[in-house]
Amino acid sequence: MKKLKNVWLFLSFILMVAGMASCSTDDDPTGVEVSKTDIIGNWQVTANSWSDSEEDSGTNDHVGKTLSLQSNGTAVFMGGQYSWTLNEKEGILTLSGPDKLKITVTILSLVNDEIQAFYRSDFGDQMHEEKGNYTFKRV
Repeated sequence: MKKLKNVWLFLSFILMVAGMASCSTDDDPTGVEVSKTDIIGNWQVTANSWSDSEEDSGTNDHVGKTLSLQSNGTAVFMGGQYSWTLNEKEGILTLSGPDKLKITVTILSLVNDEIQAFYRSDFGDQMHEEKGNYTFKRV
């Protein structure tokens, strides 16, 4: 009976370890190295998908919208005015807007004037978060 108990304990331990190993983390993907001159200009959304902390989501609802990144550190997207900075080594574009809005865009690839990106936006004091994927084409 004691041997059977040890077998059950061992199997329980193995299942627990396997369960913990299979859990994914919620880490954001890593970006590629890009320069400011690579991204300055006008970019049109060709595909997007997102979800938020309130369980809303959308797909391709921003297609055709233009992101304009100016060399003076300002940006315009969907009627909003932002200031932007770029961590060139990590490929992370940060847009800051009114009311403590912060959008972090991780550039996953930049090939043939097309950007694949992951973004996360934090709406400051509102405790609202949104994240998703975008594809942009230079226009």
